Amino acid sequence: MSTTTTIQHYPQSLLDRFGITTPEAVTTKQAAEYLTKEKGIPTAASSLEVYRCLGRGCRYKKIGSRVFYTLPWLDEYAAGIEVKIYDPSKVRQEAA
Repeated sequence: MSTTTTIQHYPQSLLDRFGITTPEAVTTKQAAEYLTKEKGIPTAASSLEVYRCLGRGCRYKKIGSRVFYTLPWLDEYAAGIEVKIYDPSKVRQEAA
């Protein structure tokens, strides 16, 4: 089973905005910021750490004790997140 991902081109301006030197080695803090600001998915670095412990969340790689994500993996993860919108006014109307 292969875990390789097609390397995509990311604009240098995007990488600079998040302090990313290479799209193949994104730190947990950079990943959280990328998901929050670029993908619109509010994510804290601590949430990504918890997800790793629970076996959930985005794919990652470990080099020694350091954890890295890749931008393609973060994009893949963001695309699969289900966003649920709750409208309390609709719940009240249905209950009536």
